[in-house]
Amino acid sequence: MPQSVQNLINTLVAVVPKLVVFLVILVIGWIVAKLLAKGVTKLLSLVGFDRAIERGGLRQWTGTYDPSQLFSKLVYYAVLLIALQMAFGVFGPNPVSDIINAIVAFLPLAFIALVIVVITAAIANAVKDVI
Repeated sequence: MPQSVQNLINTLVAVVPKLVVFLVILVIGWIVAKLLAKGVTKLLSLVGFDRAIERGGLRQWTGTYDPSQLFSKLVYYAVLLIALQMAFGVFGPNPVSDIINAIVAFLPLAFIALVIVVITAAIANAVKDVI
């Protein structure tokens, strides 16, 4: 057997298990993301999140989506990003992992910024009603 064919077989034997683990992580991440998104939607509906957003004067920011659905979509995509981070980590250090790691590292800061904007807008709306 020529050396190049042997090298191809060796490479495939090394990559196929990693590819299977990659796909398993993605499928599990997708399932977890779907379940969490449904759970977040139900939880936020139970606690009256949509009404609180309307009272805070922030309803126009959400467009056609209910605020709880919009927030659950954010959770869904955040979980998918974390699953992608874990899945690409199977292949070792690579440029895609670096980009996804940077995005995932930014998520907590984006969440805090979103919370600050929502609270500030609610306070501004309350002060506007008082004045």
